[in-house]
Amino acid sequence: MKTYTVGIIGCGRIASLLEQEPERGTPNTHAGCYDTCDRTRIVAGADASDERRVAFGQRWDVSSMYSEWREMLEKEQLDVVSICTYPVPHRDMVLAAAESGVKAIFCEKSMAITLRQADEMIEVCEKQGVRLSINHGRRWDWQYRKIGELLDQKTIGDLQALALNYTAGLANNGTHYFDMLRYFAGNVEWAVGRLQDPNALDPKGSGLFHFRTGVDCIVNGITGRNARYLFELIGTEGRIAVTGGRGPMFELSIGGKEHPFPETPADQEVNTFGNGRCVIPLSVEEIVESLDESKDTVSTGHDGRAALEMVLSFHESEKRGNGRVDFPLEDRDTQILVRNEDFISSVVPQ
Repeated sequence: MKTYTVGIIGCGRIASLLEQEPERGTPNTHAGCYDTCDRTRIVAGADASDERRVAFGQRWDVSSMYSEWREMLEKEQLDVVSICTYPVPHRDMVLAAAESGVKAIFCEKSMAITLRQADEMIEVCEKQGVRLSINHGRRWDWQYRKIGELLDQKTIGDLQALALNYTAGLANNGTHYFDMLRYFAGNVEWAVGRLQDPNALDPKGSGLFHFRTGVDCIVNGITGRNARYLFELIGTEGRIAVTGGRGPMFELSIGGKEHPFPETPADQEVNTFGNGRCVIPLSVEEIVESLDESKDTVSTGHDGRAALEMVLSFHESEKRGNGRVDFPLEDRDTQILVRNEDFISSVVPQ
């Protein structure tokens, strides 16, 4: 069976350096998971930091290391490219990678800083026949997928309402949670949002999503750290709750009685969130499968764009005096920033 060659742009924490944190299980990075998968081989990496670049090459036995990612794309024959930088350069990197002849791109979230950029990324990948996958990791987590199955099976009846409690920036962390809301309830019809600090680089925010399925979701993205539940899903016959904390816990209630949430199979425990675990191995395996069978992964560019649109809807609502914003958003140039355009990470190997 074919072994796919991999190049990684950005050699920081999610690319490689999280492997050096002892409290985390391994593998837990893009490089670690490609290295573990017997169908992928890392052949090149790119990073502006000399220290990170040298450490990456030594750790993963990669001799072709570049200070400039464009040079890597020009010189290497790559099947898969992982983009492990902050969002500002994602659009340029995806376009260049797709046009260089790669077969798949695995891009960190948020996928872009505007909807226009996201649309350009999707368009060029579709034109070039490239599989674009966005790292919204909970889509690969067995436990979150099980929630989706329980909803499909009407275990708690018809889904009526959702609640989300967390506290972090909308674009950096909220994108993961918003993606799960859509995974549970479908596409958004309209939203109302409020930003805690509109002038912050990546503000926190709260609000309401109304989904086309008729489901409403209250979002508390400002003071969620002290809330008991991260997600709460209310149905006509019961509820499912996901508690926050270091390792999420899952609760199931049917007809007013508590039931054990389905137990995670032993072979899936390492691929769940919390307690240092990581789902990227499943992401890598699915990318390989998508190339073998010419199909999309569970987290496509369109899914990444939808999560970005949900984040941007809170920004747009704030600009309108916290008024209702209908989907699809008309303004494709509203911008989010997780880091400034000239930001260079200072994270180095220990």
